[in-house]
This record gives sequence, C-alpha cells and structure tokens, in this order.
Amino acid sequence: MRASGDPYLLHCVETAMLLAAIGANSTVVAAGLLHDTLDDAFLSYDYIFRTFGAGVADLVEGVSKLSQLSKLARENNTASKTVEADRLHTMFLAMADARAVLIKLADRLHNMMTLDALPLCKRQRFAKETLEIFVPLANRLGISTWKVQLENLCFKHLNPDQHTELSSKLVECFDEAMVTSAIEKLEQALKDKNISFLVLCGRHKSLYSIHCKMLKKKLTMDEIHDIYGLRLIVENEEDCYQALRVVHQLWAEVPGKMKDYITRPKFNGYQSLHTVVTGEGLVPLEVQIRTKEMHLQAEFGFAAHWRYKEGDCQHSSFVLQMVEWARWVLTWQCEAMSKDRSCVGNGDSIKPPCTFPSHADDCPFSYKPQCSHDGPVFVIMIENDKMSVQEFPTSSTVMDLLERAGRGSSRWSPYGFPLKEELRPRLNHKAVGDPRCKLKMGDVVELTPAIPDKSLTEYREEIQRMYERGLAVSNTGPAVTSMVGSRS
Repeated sequence: MRASGDPYLLHCVETAMLLAAIGANSTVVAAGLLHDTLDDAFLSYDYIFRTFGAGVADLVEGVSKLSQLSKLARENNTASKTVEADRLHTMFLAMADARAVLIKLADRLHNMMTLDALPLCKRQRFAKETLEIFVPLANRLGISTWKVQLENLCFKHLNPDQHTELSSKLVECFDEAMVTSAIEKLEQALKDKNISFLVLCGRHKSLYSIHCKMLKKKLTMDEIHDIYGLRLIVENEEDCYQALRVVHQLWAEVPGKMKDYITRPKFNGYQSLHTVVTGEGLVPLEVQIRTKEMHLQAEFGFAAHWRYKEGDCQHSSFVLQMVEWARWVLTWQCEAMSKDRSCVGNGDSIKPPCTFPSHADDCPFSYKPQCSHDGPVFVIMIENDKMSVQEFPTSSTVMDLLERAGRGSSRWSPYGFPLKEELRPRLNHKAVGDPRCKLKMGDVVELTPAIPDKSLTEYREEIQRMYERGLAVSNTGPAVTSMVGSRS
C-alpha cells in the first residue's frame, strides 16, 4: 500500500496510462507498468528478460538506475546546488535510453499528483527536486504538457499561499466572454480569407508561469500581457503566416511582442508564431499559431513521433528527422550550450546550430548513435556519505577519480588493491578490480563503503596480518626496526 492508502499497483497503472496517453508503444507502456519491480518487488533483470523480452527489461533497468540517482540526489540536497543539478539532469539524458527518462518522468508526474499523503517537509523536498531536476528534463525533451503540470504541482507545494492567491485571482479575472468573442471573430475572418484550420481555442497562462513572470519583472498580475490567449492550429507553414496577417488586421499589434519560433526554433525544437494584440476592452491577447506537427512537437516533444502511424508515408521523413534531432538534443553539446541558464524556462534564446528538424551533414553537433564524442563524463562520487556530481574528461579512469579525491597513491596501483573487496572503492555497487577501467556517464563510485559491524573483526585481523608482515620486513634493516618498535 502507498502512504495515501491506495494499492501500490495503482501508481504503476497510472504511470503506464500517462505514457499511453502520449502515444507510447507497448514496450514502453509495459516498462511503465513494471518500472519499480527491480527495486521494490525484488524481481531480477533475468526474470523480466525471460518473461517480457530484452526491450522491456532494458528499459526497467534504465529506470531503476535513474531512480537510484534521484534518491541519492534527494538525500544529498543536490537540487539546491545549481552546477551539480545541471550535471545531474545532463547525466540523466546522456546515460540512458531516452524512453527510460520518459518513464521516469511519468513516474515522477504521478508521484507529484499524489504528494498530499506525505508530511510537509518531505513534500517540499520532493517538489524542490522535481523543479530543479525533472522539470528541466521535461523541458529539454520538449514535453510541455508534462512540464506545465509538474511546474504547477511544484508551485502548489513549495508556495501554497501564493498558489492559492493567484489561483483565486485567475478565476476572478478570467473573462470567458471576451475569449469566446475573440474566437468567433477570428474564426469568421479566417473563413473570409479561405484559410482552413484544425483547432481554434482559448487558453490562459499557467499559474507557475504567471508567478515567475511577476517575480522576474516585478509586475502585478494586471500588468502581464499574455495571461489570455488563443491557440490556432492550421494545415501548413504558409497558412501560419497568412493567419498571422489576419490576426494583425483584426487587432492592433503590441510592439515588440511578435516572436517567430518557426524560423528560429527554441533549443528543444519548439516551433510556433507568437504575437500579442490588443483585444476587446484593450485587454492584451496572446495568439499562438502553428501546424499540427509543430503542435505535437510542442506538447509531446521527443515522444511526438509516436503520435504518427508508422505506415503514414506523408510524415515518414519528418519522423526520421524528429528522431535524429531528438538524439542530438540528448547529447552533452546541447547541455553545454544551456549551462548559463539562470532558471528553469530561460532557454528561449539558446539556438541550435541547425534549423529544426534537419541537420547539416557537416554540423559539428550532429550525433550518430554508437559514435563516440569528446563530451565530458559526469559521475556520482560518494565519500563519507556525501554525494557530489563530478565532471571528468572523456576516457578518464577510476584512478583519475581517486587522484582527484586525494586517494591516488602507489597502494592503489592495479597490483596493490586490498585483497578484501570490502576495502576497495566500489563502482556501481561492485568492488573495483582495475583502477584503469574507464568511467562512463552516470557511474556511481563509492570511496568509503559502509563496513558492517560483523566484519570489523575480520578487518582487524587483516590489519594485524598486514602489520605483522611489515614487522617481518622491518627486521631486515635497523633503521626501519627502530621505527616499527617505537610504534608498538
């Protein structure tokens, strides 16, 4: 049972349903159902492999590793350390199949939806980690529908008073009649110009976005221009610009508020035309115009290509480009370009070197699966029960990490490791056999593994044997003999 009193299975089913809702295939949905089984149900990878196949087993294992890193980060308050938080979600993206990250996001989203069952301090710690680690993940994968939900849930738990106040104000001031009138007016104007459209609807800015804008620009709610909005989805890119001209003929454009994300997409692939106009009663109205493909990318990001049928020839090249581009987004280069972001959601000005979704053949940022690149490797280091996220150059080894930690010496040479495994550093929970082994993205290195009380006697015996061997050697030389004798 969960802390809420619900059966634990409900969480697994809801996680899988969130994945199904964005169009994930059966392998991903199955892995969503099973995402906690390695950690909480004591099933083995081999059992899942035999029962459900390699695809599901690999994804469940990937989610398990992400969950372990997330737990470490939460216990060590990594979310409050900007550089380490940035390294951590870079690591999340680079170390795992992106579908495993997607499952972990769905898992976190449902956990945030049911957070009320936990004590206040746990809720706030969980929400803070979500805002600093998981919201950027959703943003970089371009899944705005999940990003917005996560942000609003975090806002609710981290700033409950402001959340309640803003929510009440939004209900009071939202002028549904004005939005309905604007929709009818634009709909008629588009018909008059023979511009067909798929969707025309009203929307309002999310509570968290309003809160951030008020803080950043020191504005009141009445001074924010894009609380009210219309979203128009048309057939093709040419219709986007024709519809924009219609909008500007209907209403007066607010100077400096026009943004063309079709020509210059955001770094996560987001494409749309944004403009702010003065609607009825001089109320600012933001209008977003995009195609169906752009809308799917905006809402579902990396997962957008699942929304197309595999046999749909009309979109096959787009899907291939989407997948290729998404792979590039998941590489360290994109993260490096984004490192100077001071807060979540401030990455609008980061532009990819190639226009989405295509990639120039000679683009230095092009990423091909199975090809190595010279990006940094991020590693979790645990020392004296403290966790840090360390950055190393490519091809770095365990020995490089030991030297950085001040543990590098001749006794840590490949031939000088302690005989007992418990005394060695551990790499991904296994004793290191060779300090020359290369570090990989997401490795966990423990420098001071916990020593069980029952093993202390064995360690004392080994230390005594080491001391006796040293005493025997020291007896061959008078200078050393006096040193050892003085210790005893």
